[in-house]
Amino acid sequence: MVSSALLSSGSALEDPVADLSVAQLTDLFRQRNLSPVEAAEAALARIDALDPSINAYVFQDPDTTLAAARASEERYAKGRPLSPIDGVSTSVKDLAPVAGWPMRRGSEALDPVQPMTEDSPPVARLREAGAVFVGKTATPESGTRIVTRSPVHGVTRNPYALDRTPGGSSGGAAAALAAGMGTLALGTDGAGSIRIPACYCNVAGLKPGFGRVPSFPPSIFMPYSVTGPMARRIADVAAMAAVMARPEPRDPYAWPVAFDADAAGAGSISGLRVAVSRTLSTAGHADAQTQAVLAEAAEALGAAGAIVEEADPDWPVDPYEPFMVFWQATYAGFLDTYEPEVAARMVPLLHDLAERGRRIDIVTYHRALGDRLAIAAASRAFFSRFDAVIAPVMPSPAFDVEAEAPDGHEPDDWRWCPFTYVFNMTGEPAVSVPAGFSEDGLPIGVQIAGPAGSEERLLRLGAAVEAASGCVDRRPQLLET
Repeated sequence: MVSSALLSSGSALEDPVADLSVAQLTDLFRQRNLSPVEAAEAALARIDALDPSINAYVFQDPDTTLAAARASEERYAKGRPLSPIDGVSTSVKDLAPVAGWPMRRGSEALDPVQPMTEDSPPVARLREAGAVFVGKTATPESGTRIVTRSPVHGVTRNPYALDRTPGGSSGGAAAALAAGMGTLALGTDGAGSIRIPACYCNVAGLKPGFGRVPSFPPSIFMPYSVTGPMARRIADVAAMAAVMARPEPRDPYAWPVAFDADAAGAGSISGLRVAVSRTLSTAGHADAQTQAVLAEAAEALGAAGAIVEEADPDWPVDPYEPFMVFWQATYAGFLDTYEPEVAARMVPLLHDLAERGRRIDIVTYHRALGDRLAIAAASRAFFSRFDAVIAPVMPSPAFDVEAEAPDGHEPDDWRWCPFTYVFNMTGEPAVSVPAGFSEDGLPIGVQIAGPAGSEERLLRLGAAVEAASGCVDRRPQLLET
């Protein structure tokens, strides 16, 4: 084993393993120049050093982590790794069950020690592929907020500025990646919960289309919420997506189509038709810095051969109105799955959402169903003219970590954050890609969305933006001190 050159600094902050891509790590594993055990130990040491300042992790089990790493090391020694991500340190958002580990969902109402008996399908696929789980990451209770704070773990901070939010609800996942506390992260996205924190933390995150990553058991949050991959690099997102999208026979909506990792994350985008939309035909307005970053990203796509033009989708109704019907009604149904004494211990925001949901009459709900179908049809028509659309993720960079929303906005009024949830309504895929920084050093991402089944294409487009922006190499100042 010739790893001393990689691990000689003795400082978790100077750990070069944290900056390596999946391909670089697994090449070193195969060459026996680094072992999965050493990589896992480095990740755990980095979490110990940095997470007290960031608060991204809510659960760790180092014995289990290192046992998985040792099993991976043995496979590499025999020349039989399970997959292109075998041995790679991976975190799991605490909305996804991991067998043998508790799941709190950010709630004081749930048992802090009762282990789950079964992995969720995406977790199971990652485990079968040899991913090394380093812990569970923070979420606001049941994924309800655009920030990441909960009664269970407190406040999670943005590594690029500890006084700013990492976003939510996969804020723990994004913050951990930004700080190099793991190479891959599993997130969930019901209205932007992968893309928003990815945008705020200078990482990449894919919201797959509905059914592309299998799920089980059926959830009241289906089909709006999906599970997806997050990483610092598009190529790593693609490698993780290929594993997570493997079949699950119990999901009746799972796509019977394999994810083509070779077609994602690299390759030509020449001739692809890409619309540029500043507003996505919503009432939202991105600030000048965000619009400038969007323009630069669109120019990068054009320089790489895409056919780029400004165009907006034409929604038949304002997507906000039916979205709020589903958002509130879903949480009403969710809260009613718990015994009253358990539900009573959940945060007031959940109860407020549920109470509004209970007041929605059946005619209003069915009108919202019809509106959703009309929005999905309009999106399909738009994507018959374009292969993808590039747009903002958020109207502005990350705001105060102590706030629930930017100044002047209510936390549960999604009109200030209008660019992500429409693609949960349509069920179509979208990826958040790091694209630039504000004048005060805060990350700004762009969103690239497309029709059903276009994940690989979106990742190729994202790779072109990533290559032009150089954002991967800009680490948080926290890591430079």
